[in-house]
Amino acid sequence: MEIFDLLGEDIITEHQNDKIKQLRSEKQQIKNELYKQKVVQKKKDKKKKIKQQKYDMIQTLETQEQKNQFVHSFKGIRNQKKENGIKSLQSPFKIIIDCGFEDNMSDKEQRSLARQLSELYTENRRMDVPLKLYVTNIYPILHKYLEQYNYKQWQLLSDERLFTDIEEFQQANIVYLSPDGEEELQEIKEDEVYVIGGLVDRVILKNATLNRSRQLGVRSAKLPIGQLIKKNYKKCLNVSTAALMISGWLKYKDWSKAFDSIVPQKFKQQDEEPQLQ
Repeated sequence: MEIFDLLGEDIITEHQNDKIKQLRSEKQQIKNELYKQKVVQKKKDKKKKIKQQKYDMIQTLETQEQKNQFVHSFKGIRNQKKENGIKSLQSPFKIIIDCGFEDNMSDKEQRSLARQLSELYTENRRMDVPLKLYVTNIYPILHKYLEQYNYKQWQLLSDERLFTDIEEFQQANIVYLSPDGEEELQEIKEDEVYVIGGLVDRVILKNATLNRSRQLGVRSAKLPIGQLIKKNYKKCLNVSTAALMISGWLKYKDWSKAFDSIVPQKFKQQDEEPQLQ
């Protein structure tokens, strides 16, 4: 009887565990669907807002010639973005986003990574010096979140493999960017390929990207921004900002100017105000 009771309890416990797993899975599916709907709606609202702004602007113009010029200039901006997308694929300056940090991120952080990659792609097409972007180590969950941004239509190169397994980079001069690197990156070179860790960490994971570079046996370096960021802010940039900093340097050949053009004002170190005598 005791043996039967023990077996019975095991069966009940296993059944309960299966039910809990099923409920969690269903809850996650609902959560994912709601998030997808939110992203789609946000895009629709943004498109509608731009359309309304365009209409309102046209209404303020007096002559038909002015209206035609405005519409032409608006189309010119759109065409420029397309041209920059093509230019980015031809750029000699290569940036790899290494997304192999799945185990270090929560579901929320992985969603944030997908959003940052979308922002990077959009902003890169607007830059004066667009970069050739590669997104590697794309794992199934990230792939699912990226699909919500139609990433397969992006003008960049993506791969599920680790970048060291991709033939194009096996003989390349790789520099893995890490805020914990000892060496400061002084300039951007055509014959170097720069890797940015696809890591979103609300709580900073010390040495995560530095350890990654050591594990892969590649050189590491940090962007020289320590003196530019406010003392009470972390000395690391998010994925999209780090990549755009490189584009900014290529434009200005100056890290300080690149920083000023890319990084939000709230992060910037302010000069001390003069003391009254």
